[in-house]
Amino acid sequence: MEDDLELKMLRLKKMRELLKSREKQRKEKEEFELNFKDAYELVKRHLADRGEEVLNAALEQYPEAAKKIVMIIASKIMRGEFSGKITGEMLMQLFEYLGMHIRLETKILYYRKGEYKSIRDLLR
Repeated sequence: MEDDLELKMLRLKKMRELLKSREKQRKEKEEFELNFKDAYELVKRHLADRGEEVLNAALEQYPEAAKKIVMIIASKIMRGEFSGKITGEMLMQLFEYLGMHIRLETKILYYRKGEYKSIRDLLR
């Protein structure tokens, strides 16, 4: 009889611990869940050089996949797993590694008589 009571007490204690850990996991999950707009703003603050240009091109060319990547990067930043700035080159390499070839608009400019002109104007 006493053994049954001790066994029940141990089970109840274990159940309380499980409930606490589940509640803690749920709170952490809610804390890290962001909507896309907030995640985009967070990632945008960590971009350097041409990072924003690369990110916007990726969102145009691969909208669904790029949104998922932005969410992952934002969650890593929030957890402190990533610090520092993300350059356009780093972002481009990430997308290339994932099989998404981002095309950027490229301009070739030349300098003549104190002003920059496009190569298109030179060829005219």
